[in-house]
Amino acid sequence: MNALQLLFLAASLVGLLAAPLWTSLLGVEGFLRTFALASIWAILAMGWDIQSGYTGYISFGHAVLSGGAAYATALLLTHVNPDLPFLVTAPISVLVALGIGLAIAIPSLRLRGPYFSLVTFVAGLIFYQLTYAFSGITGGELGQRVGRLQFEVAGLEVTTFDPVTRYYVMLIPMLVIAVALLYVARSNVGMILIAIRENEEAVAAAGIDTTKFKIWSFVLSSIPMGIGGVLLAYFYGTVNPVNFLLVDRSIEMIAMAVVGGMSSILGPVGGAFLVIFLREEVLYVFGTTGRWVALWTAVLLVLVFARDGLFRKLWHKLGDRGATGGDDE
Repeated sequence: MNALQLLFLAASLVGLLAAPLWTSLLGVEGFLRTFALASIWAILAMGWDIQSGYTGYISFGHAVLSGGAAYATALLLTHVNPDLPFLVTAPISVLVALGIGLAIAIPSLRLRGPYFSLVTFVAGLIFYQLTYAFSGITGGELGQRVGRLQFEVAGLEVTTFDPVTRYYVMLIPMLVIAVALLYVARSNVGMILIAIRENEEAVAAAGIDTTKFKIWSFVLSSIPMGIGGVLLAYFYGTVNPVNFLLVDRSIEMIAMAVVGGMSSILGPVGGAFLVIFLREEVLYVFGTTGRWVALWTAVLLVLVFARDGLFRKLWHKLGDRGATGGDDE
């Protein structure tokens, strides 16, 4: 990492941490809601990336993991005790995501190519339909109410009714998860996952159990997916199948990772912020349907003209400029 790359990271971090200040000064306080939502989606995009981006096994069913955690939170509050504290419901919900991840990973990751992707896609469809089949428990199409997030830290009550507090409640977990996944990606485990993507046969020939590492990548992915699902449930205040389990949600995660740059962890973070900002603050002028058309058109253009991702491309450009003293060549 050179000085330009370090400066870019530092400026981005300062900009995120100081967002309540500069949005207030510029009179765009509404951006805080968008940035809070983007932070959650960044967690989901990173979770997808550490599994699919690094191993090359593309999942179309990751919304099941985040959606499962969200529904676990909603069902605990609805059918067990509405006063259950966040520090109780959140770990249980993440464990549910882990369980779902294992249930999908163990049989599917023994398959390769489109067969794995098809299994994850079908898993998403099954879970989506189950919410309607058991509507007496899940609430069916309307879903279940979660309410706002409230908990205490060192005697201080934290509530997401306050937009600034809500922003930091969503931002801080995203930053922590980014650091943790970067550590994993740079470790021997990350190197093995990349090697599996590049040449799985060679990795297996070296005596490494590739299936075990692929399953571990899915399990590892389930943790941020679960955390993101819980935060998204509290962000919206309700959990329903369309917002949490529809296959479109998985496609959105993939789009964010692709736009930012797959197998880079920080690329999906940038992709999530860009996609959510465009969707919520820029493309709304095209109307409800038109903004989705415009958004997916933009994603398609990135796929065609910048397949490595915009932020990954920028990162390498900064690295090249730093290495050559500012020259482009």
